Formats: sequence, structure tokens, C-alpha cells
Amino acid sequence: MALSAYMSAVNQKLLFAAQLLATDIKASLSGQQDSHQVTAIAQSVTLQLQRAWCWHLQDVAANYKMQDPEAVIDATSLRRLLAEEGKTPGEAIELHELETDEKSWVGQLLNAHRHLYVVPVARRAEMDANRLPMIAVDISGDSIDWDIEQARLWFERMQELVDRQRDMMIEF
Repeated sequence: MALSAYMSAVNQKLLFAAQLLATDIKASLSGQQDSHQVTAIAQSVTLQLQRAWCWHLQDVAANYKMQDPEAVIDATSLRRLLAEEGKTPGEAIELHELETDEKSWVGQLLNAHRHLYVVPVARRAEMDANRLPMIAVDISGDSIDWDIEQARLWFERMQELVDRQRDMMIEF
């Protein structure tokens, strides 16, 4: 398996997510963690993992010598474009199944990522721990409970998926 720009980009995003999660551990050990920090870290990890997911899809496309890996925008397009070239690798099938299952960890990650771009609705003003006025916000419909442990689980599963699929593609 040749080193690709996509592989490097995935590695970078996984490293950034790991660094963010390490920051949370340091803050919780020192007792300096607050709910805003937890939310910020969980959201930041989500952003990093979403980019790692997208670039991993393109890395799989590049490893299977797809004509235009940049054309891959999601797992469905990866599977379709590879099939058009007469290729049906197990990695693409697995990625498609994970992405289309809303209850899978990938489905949950991508749903949380979409929620980052939904404008929140103001409820009322509250004071934060430093007595600064904060607008409490709700996301109409189903909201995301930004949780570090959930973010950590997504990170661990993404790392495992990437490592496993890279090992499988070496055999290809």
C-alpha cells in the first residue's frame, strides 16, 4: 500500500482527536474541567473524526486505484464509483453499511457532526461559573448530548477501523 496524501490527512486528524482527548484527561485530573470545556472538546473531536472519515473513504478509493478519489463524498459514492470500475472491495461495503445505519457509531458520529451546523434556539439568559451571562440554547428536535466518553468511543472505533482496513488493503 503506497503512502497517499489521504492516509497522511487521516493520520493527522486522528492525532488531533487524540490530542484533544488527552487535553480532557489533563483537565479532569487537575479538577479544572467545566461543562463548556467538555462540550468544546467533544465537538472538536467530532469535527476531527468527521474529516478523518471523509479522507479515509478517499484513501480507500485511492488504494483501489479509483480514477478520481476526490469524487468520493460519502460511503455510498465510494461503493458506487468502485462498482462502476468493476471493484467491490469488502472495505467499501463495510463503510457503506456503517454510514447508512443510523444506530452505528458512524451514523451517530455523522449525525452529531450535522448538529454542529444547526443554529441553536435561545431559551433564556443564565450565568456561567464565572458569573458571565450566557444564552442557554436548545436545538429543536433531537439534540446531541456532547459527551467526552462518547467522543472517546468514536475515536477508538475510528482508529480500529482505519488500522484494520489498512491492514486488509496491504494484502490487496
